Amino acid sequence: MKKIFYPKLLFPVIKLLFILFFLSMLLFSVKNLIENISLKFDFWILMGSFLLLSFIGLVIFHLTYFLSFYFKFLEINETGIFIFELIKMKKSYFSFNDIKGYSKSEVYFGRNMWKSKSIVIYFNNGIQSEIVSVFVTNLTELEKILKNKKIKYLGFEGYQTGLFYREYKYEKNKS
Repeated sequence: MKKIFYPKLLFPVIKLLFILFFLSMLLFSVKNLIENISLKFDFWILMGSFLLLSFIGLVIFHLTYFLSFYFKFLEINETGIFIFELIKMKKSYFSFNDIKGYSKSEVYFGRNMWKSKSIVIYFNNGIQSEIVSVFVTNLTELEKILKNKKIKYLGFEGYQTGLFYREYKYEKNKS
């Protein structure tokens, strides 16, 4: 039994288009700034340009980080699970014995804009991997496979924000 869970491409493609749009805006702004700064120096134009470039850079960083954080590729075979995470640029293998358990959760995008179901897989070494249904195909099939492999269901956990990252309810140091 080999099951592959492919990433969904709709949201990554939309984010990539936004990244390219803002990147082209950034390059166009820098080009105009360089051309116009030598003609007539004005402090307020320079300050406004700097703020615009900073804002566009922040938007590009946010979209790129968001795209790479949730983009995952899963492959399950008889003995374990392979997880490719774009943000780490590596493929990790975990046997089913290495899995502490899994929980269901929801991820909120924006303050109250929309949410998506997710499965958080906890490993014995303290690592957790969140699989979001908007970004990975067939989350219900993944849950069935985890149940068939007798992986412990830890329960539902609400979305708890931390200082920089999400705080998980069933982390190794908390249980």
